[in-house]
Amino acid sequence: MSSPASAAAPSSPHVMNTYGRLAMAVSHGKGCRVWDVDGREYLDALGGIAVNTLGHNHPDLVPALQDQLTKIIHSC
Repeated sequence: MSSPASAAAPSSPHVMNTYGRLAMAVSHGKGCRVWDVDGREYLDALGGIAVNTLGHNHPDLVPALQDQLTKIIHSC
């Protein structure tokens, strides 16, 4: 499990940090909320495009993704 300090640390000395990182380690999400590894609940106002539209752990999307992941994840 990541600590909040390690979550905010740069991933590599050779990669420019384009976006700032929050000093938190998210454990899970549901709808528009996320929880950190210490159990604190947050309203996710920073999620990406899919999260803004569908939320975290959407009940219709999760089974569709699980089904697809049993078939193929990535192909070049």
